[in-house]
Amino acid sequence: MRHIVLLYMCAGIFAAGLSLSAKAQTKPTPTPKTDAKIKTDAKETWDPDADERAIKPPTDEETQKAKEWAMELGKKAKQIAPKMQLMETPNFYLYSAFENKAADKVFRDTAGQMYTRLCKQFEANPKSVWLDKCPIFAFKTKEQYVAFLRAIDFEEAQVERMKKADGFAWWSSNGRVFIVLNETRNATQFYDVMVHEATHAFVARYLTTRALPTWVNEGLADHMCAELLKNSPTQWRWQWATKQALEGKENPASIFDEEWRIESFDYGMAHSLVRYMIRRDGKAFTRFVRLLKQGESEEAALKATYKTDRQGLFKAWWAVAAKTIK
Repeated sequence: MRHIVLLYMCAGIFAAGLSLSAKAQTKPTPTPKTDAKIKTDAKETWDPDADERAIKPPTDEETQKAKEWAMELGKKAKQIAPKMQLMETPNFYLYSAFENKAADKVFRDTAGQMYTRLCKQFEANPKSVWLDKCPIFAFKTKEQYVAFLRAIDFEEAQVERMKKADGFAWWSSNGRVFIVLNETRNATQFYDVMVHEATHAFVARYLTTRALPTWVNEGLADHMCAELLKNSPTQWRWQWATKQALEGKENPASIFDEEWRIESFDYGMAHSLVRYMIRRDGKAFTRFVRLLKQGESEEAALKATYKTDRQGLFKAWWAVAAKTIK
């Protein structure tokens, strides 16, 4: 059976030479609905057994096959990087080519903290997300990273496209998932990429196989980096993007475009909006994401959780941002 394969690549936003130039836009003047009695079409109950896209608990056979598959990937990684070490945790197979015990400990601890934070935010059972455990491969050099892509049968066009990426998350319709990390300029950037991509992998395996709107997915991934990692560039990026929007130098509604721009502003703006939603009401955000994953429209999910629509959300975000960003 041929399985659908999805990739999230950390190219552009984390790549060297990223342009931060602003494009002048007209400052939006939203006129939102703020009536707390706004009606919603969102379903109040969800039956996973009746949802063909719901992620069901794996069978023992599926779990065993996923483990064997992860071990096979690990063998290929070690053939390319012979000194690569496996660190097994309750939720991850962490393959490290660092050759440094202190770095390995940070790798292991950060992965655990990230997973705990995601499960807490979304009230997820830690044992119900991955089929078995999620493998993460951390290569020391770009040559190792590229060789691994070829070893796992990526097409040459994909390899060429991903050479510039600092990492990516991969998952398929059969429930298997892994993350590959390329060399980076420094440890801060490495962990930024890891948390960002692992958040995508988590979301892909949360409740159903449905994808989130890009602005929610990318905003959440950057928010996780900012929450977990000291000195993460996401910390300044959301503030910079917010200021650009408030000054009318960028249009915040660009994050809703069908064609996602791989630009710093869009990531920062999506992060700023998701950050606002979580800080305003974290449980509402969790329910918002759950409704989206259950198949509700963005409009219905917003009405059901924040009693508003896009315009209202922007107006509320704008009022808070204007007071906090100078």
